[in-house]
Amino acid sequence: MTITIGNSSFPNLTAQPFGYDESDTRSGLTAKKWAVTGLLTPEEWLDLVAEYDTWRDVRIDDPDTFGSGVVGTTVLLSGTGPGGQTWTNVPCWFSSAPQGTQTGNKISASVELVDAAQALEILIKDEEIAETEEELDIGDITIGTTTLKLVKPANTYNQGPQAQLTISGTHYITGPLVVEEVLDIEGLTDETGWNTIRNWYEGMIVSRPNKDSYYPISPPTASARNKIIEGVKTVEYTVNIQLIKIL
Repeated sequence: MTITIGNSSFPNLTAQPFGYDESDTRSGLTAKKWAVTGLLTPEEWLDLVAEYDTWRDVRIDDPDTFGSGVVGTTVLLSGTGPGGQTWTNVPCWFSSAPQGTQTGNKISASVELVDAAQALEILIKDEEIAETEEELDIGDITIGTTTLKLVKPANTYNQGPQAQLTISGTHYITGPLVVEEVLDIEGLTDETGWNTIRNWYEGMIVSRPNKDSYYPISPPTASARNKIIEGVKTVEYTVNIQLIKIL
């Protein structure tokens, strides 16, 4: 059994190297990995360390793997295992740095690598599952022509009447005795939906509202984040705005 990592060779393996990195095996979320252990000469050990350092120095400047959706810098792994297993130029990430212990005139070395494409696939799938578990289905709401997926209940009220104390210690009520219905909206859309809401707001505030219509009492605001949907990266906007029902 022999494993080659870039230009570094493990000619004297002390254990079969192949296995799987497991996230959720029942869902198929596994990636091939190689836990490589063996005896190296000092020269072979230095070759392995140099291979790792070269990968590390480039990898650290790669764009964020999850955000970019690409594997970035890899090292090629080739070799043979028991039973006729073979691997040829598999792009890998180091998942552990080289470790070595002096054993006589040899170095007992170990290092672990993972199939980069499969590991990235798991990262993306894990994020999709996490986002699905976090999302609540509490309905949609339409502003102008844009439908927002709500992330919290929208129906609430504006400031109601206030109770004040007299000097004798009894309450009296100040403020109008009416119910002011408010939509405190926080919902999800895309860039097109966000721009449409902005245009709707600019048109609404320059005209006088009708009775029983909803009128914005705060300008719309938004935050954005990357989201993976069926393996495709997209930008999701979280929009906030308050509307009051005109009496």
